[in-house]
Amino acid sequence: MGDIAILYLTSLIISLIVALILKLPLIPKEKPVRFSFQTSIIFPTPILALGIEAIFRNLFGNYIVLAVFAGLFGALLSKYSDKLFGEP
Repeated sequence: MGDIAILYLTSLIISLIVALILKLPLIPKEKPVRFSFQTSIIFPTPILALGIEAIFRNLFGNYIVLAVFAGLFGALLSKYSDKLFGEP
């Protein structure tokens, strides 16, 4: 159980650091925030990273390198989601 928590924390921390490097806003700039579809560091970056980590862990096993890649992919997917899926 402790190994899984470390993997999740690793992917979460890496995703937040990469999102800061990519200059994502901390919170959406559009008001009201609850109706905003703009991506930010708070949402959906960590959720995507944790989901990708869960998928990697179930497919490939418990590896710290995969947790780092999950954090990286989560932040990149959050940054470029509007280009991949189109804007709402």
